[in-house]
Amino acid sequence: MPVIHPSAIVEAGARIAEDVEIGPFCYVGPDVEIGAGSKLMAHCYITGHTTMGKGNTVYPFTTLGTDAEDHNVEGGITYLRIGDGNTFRESVTVNTGTKPESETVIGNNCFILANAHIAHNCVLGNKIVMVDYAGLSGYCQVGDNCLLSGHTGMHQFCRIGRFSVLSGGSVVSLDVPPFMIADGRNGAIRGINIVGLTRNNFSEETIHTIKNIYKVFFRSGLNTKNALEQMRNTLPAIPEVDEFIKFVEASHRGVLKSNKPGRRA
Repeated sequence: MPVIHPSAIVEAGARIAEDVEIGPFCYVGPDVEIGAGSKLMAHCYITGHTTMGKGNTVYPFTTLGTDAEDHNVEGGITYLRIGDGNTFRESVTVNTGTKPESETVIGNNCFILANAHIAHNCVLGNKIVMVDYAGLSGYCQVGDNCLLSGHTGMHQFCRIGRFSVLSGGSVVSLDVPPFMIADGRNGAIRGINIVGLTRNNFSEETIHTIKNIYKVFFRSGLNTKNALEQMRNTLPAIPEVDEFIKFVEASHRGVLKSNKPGRRA
């Protein structure tokens, strides 16, 4: 049987795994599903059509599954899908999708620190860290192993590629390619995330190639088309090169590139 504090409210219809712990003054709505090994510490509010996987921990005053904070909410059923092993610290807020049958998705083993916000229709990968007061506007995409430092923000429809970093206080309205460090208000790509790559066992050869991606794309003075062509012709044909090229080519908002605010790649 789940361990549910007497002061908690779990609505009829909620699907709670046998070993879930629900602490004092929590609320769990009728369409919520919480997987095995999960724990709601106290004063948590879980509502909407929210599905949580296994081993999630939710700290006090966090709100998951509320309606999108958007004037264009159309009604109907929307979803929040949460994977396994995530931690939501104090006062985190995560919304469901805007349009009927749409969803917000969070992967596995993410660490979402106090007062962070994940808006409607965002898609987060795995092992993401969002530090205090980091915020994602609607429809953002965040790749695996990204770090969004404290007081950072992403404009709606922006993407940040795998293993990238937003430095503290940074705000972007352009896409941040994989493996890079972005700094400032649409400021610049400052270098590669060598610490993250090393800690995740990227080989020396791969890191060397990623350094060359940075030199060609961000420091050579070539425009986007010519920089990508040079990368294809001169860099080793490894998955990281292909990933970077495809990310840039798929960008709709433009890619953060130079020291000039707002300049598009």
